[in-house]
Amino acid sequence: MRVGAGLSRTPEPGVAAVEAADAAAQALAGAPVDLAVVFAGPSHTDDLVDVGLGVATRLDPGCLIGAVAQGVVGPAAEVEQGPAVSVWCASFGGGEARPFRAWAARPQDGGVVVMGWPDSRPGDVTLVLADPFTFPVADVTARLGRERPGQPVVGGMVTGGPHRSRLLLDGDLHEDGAVGVVLSDVDVDAVVSQGCRPVGPPLTVTGAEHNLITSLAGEDATVVLQRIFDEAGDTDRRLLASGLQIGLVVDEYRDEFSTGDFLIRAVLGADGSRRALAIGDVVRPGQTVQFQVRDPASASDDLVAAIADGRGPAAGTLLFTCNGRGQRFFGAPDRDVTTVERELGGAVAGAFCAGEIGPVGDHSFVHGFTASLAVFRRDVEA
Repeated sequence: MRVGAGLSRTPEPGVAAVEAADAAAQALAGAPVDLAVVFAGPSHTDDLVDVGLGVATRLDPGCLIGAVAQGVVGPAAEVEQGPAVSVWCASFGGGEARPFRAWAARPQDGGVVVMGWPDSRPGDVTLVLADPFTFPVADVTARLGRERPGQPVVGGMVTGGPHRSRLLLDGDLHEDGAVGVVLSDVDVDAVVSQGCRPVGPPLTVTGAEHNLITSLAGEDATVVLQRIFDEAGDTDRRLLASGLQIGLVVDEYRDEFSTGDFLIRAVLGADGSRRALAIGDVVRPGQTVQFQVRDPASASDDLVAAIADGRGPAAGTLLFTCNGRGQRFFGAPDRDVTTVERELGGAVAGAFCAGEIGPVGDHSFVHGFTASLAVFRRDVEA
């Protein structure tokens, strides 16, 4: 497998596309391009077709997908403002990338019907770019978790802003829905870094109603949280007060739980009259939870831990990072992309997203404030 990536900040979209594509092609050394993925910043919202045409002309890919994103990731750089085009391309040396276009239909009798979502087989990985305003990604991943466990979906919800979503599939422009590819017989891992660390012990939910936790380990939920707050150090108290999270265990059959075993969701508020906590997901009695906090150091450490799986260097990585991360969160530019490059090597590109998609355990979910990665592995002989 060969993977390349390129980045251009040239304001003229056609020139930027050619510059980024040519830079990406160097690593392929003339091998045919099976998949090209293109991201453009918001200043190129009306130019995505031209960008795609420039990339297609230079790379002649078997499949091309792309999107306008709030920020663009390229080699060694995260461009959060100003014009930018990134191109990521791969020659799989076997395997298959099957493109698809999906959209949501709304029948007159109510509800939402998803059209065009592709079939997949065990071992396949689905890569998707979705519009957060028109495509029900959370509903789709929930259904796939029930029907196709162990078949990961990885990608991001990408947009240039309300009414400014642009998705590209092989030269065709779409302003809603989703585009993507199903990867078969391609050595790719889907990885999620949720960027949190636990505070306090794991607890069993003993009372719950939909997204309300009424009791933990037999006590009122707010009473338990107050005790954890009182026993925490100054730094953790500040983090608990400013952005409390909670982790929901995905696999209850484990004897012990580590960071990667939890699906992180926000604590939305407290119901003082019921001494209950509202969270950003449905919770059930008997489920194990643990309060979590997030800070730059924890997010960096968790990303390193998530990609340190012992499989060695990567040929390349597609990185989908939250638009709440970046320089504003870390206090320094390019933190996620340089971490991935340092730990995995290979060609890295991607986008800032309004929701990141990736697996925890056997099911895929929509996440917030995370980094989700598709890690393409080197051939053994390489």
